[in-house]
Amino acid sequence: ETIANLCSELLKTLTDAELGAVPEFVLVNDGSPDDSWSQIAKLHAEAPQTFTAVDLSRNFGQINALLAGYRYATGDAVVSMSADFQDDPSVVPKLIAEWLSGAKLVVAARARRSDGPVKDATSKFVWSLFRKYAVPQIPEGGFDFFLMDREVCDRFIDSPEQNIFLQGRLLYFGYEPAIVPYERMPRRVGVSQTSFAKRLKYFVDGFVGHSYLPLRLVTAIGLLSLVAGVLASIAIFILVVSVGSRVEGWASLVVLILLANGVQMFSIGIIGEYLWRAIEEIRGRPHYVVRTALRARSGP
Repeated sequence: ETIANLCSELLKTLTDAELGAVPEFVLVNDGSPDDSWSQIAKLHAEAPQTFTAVDLSRNFGQINALLAGYRYATGDAVVSMSADFQDDPSVVPKLIAEWLSGAKLVVAARARRSDGPVKDATSKFVWSLFRKYAVPQIPEGGFDFFLMDREVCDRFIDSPEQNIFLQGRLLYFGYEPAIVPYERMPRRVGVSQTSFAKRLKYFVDGFVGHSYLPLRLVTAIGLLSLVAGVLASIAIFILVVSVGSRVEGWASLVVLILLANGVQMFSIGIIGEYLWRAIEEIRGRPHYVVRTALRARSGP
C-alpha cells in the first residue's frame, strides 16, 4: 500500500530540492506474499527509465534484499531506505547535500522514534550495548537509513559476509560518517513483519560479528568457576579432616550441579554461535536468488 505513494513523494521531494540529481529507484520485492511485485512491475512499466524492479525467488531477509538492491543500483551515490514511510522522504535531499559537500557516507541518525515506549526503550538499550561493546562508531539510537558513495557501495557489495550486521559492516571501512538527525515516524499503514526472533538474531549477529565479548565472558565464567571449585575443594577437605563426614547436603549438591551444567550449556551455546557463522562463511551460499529483474533503461 505504500510503494507507489512513497515513490511519488520521493520524486516530488527531489524535484523540489533542485539538487540536480537524476534519481533511479531500485525496488526489491523480498518474497512478499501480497501484491507488492505487481505494484513494482507497474511502476517500471510506467517509467522504465527511472525504475529498476527486482523480484527475489523467496524471502531471504531484509539485509540480503538490500544487498541485492545495492548490486543493481548504478548511481554515483546510493540512498538506502525502507518502504514503510518510517524513513521520512524529506530527509533524502539532506543526505544528498552532505554527499555533494564531500561526505562518502551520510547517516540519518534517529534523534527520536515513535514505535511505542517499550520498543523505543528496548532499541535505545540495545544500541547503547553496541556502542559500548561492539561498534563504538554507531550513532546513538542506531541507523538503517543512509547514503553511501559509489566507492563505499562497491566495497560493501564486493566483500559481503554471511549474516551481515549492516551498520557494523558500513562503519568497518573507516569512512567518517556525516550525521543528519531525523525523527523516525510511525508506520502509515500495516504492521512490521520483523518478528522478535528476527530482531534477536540480528542482535546476536552484530555482537558475534563485531565483538569477542561473549567469548571472553565464557572464559571469565570458566575461570571463576575453576577458582570457586578449587576453593570449595580445599574447604571440603579441611572440613572432612577436622570434623569427619556425614551424608548431608544433597540439596546444595543438586543446586551446584544444575548451576554448573547451566554454565556449561550456556558457554557451549555461545561458542556454537561463532562456530555456526564460520561454517556459513565456508559454505558460501548465495545471499539471494533473483527470479526476475527489470532494469531501468538508463542502466547498463
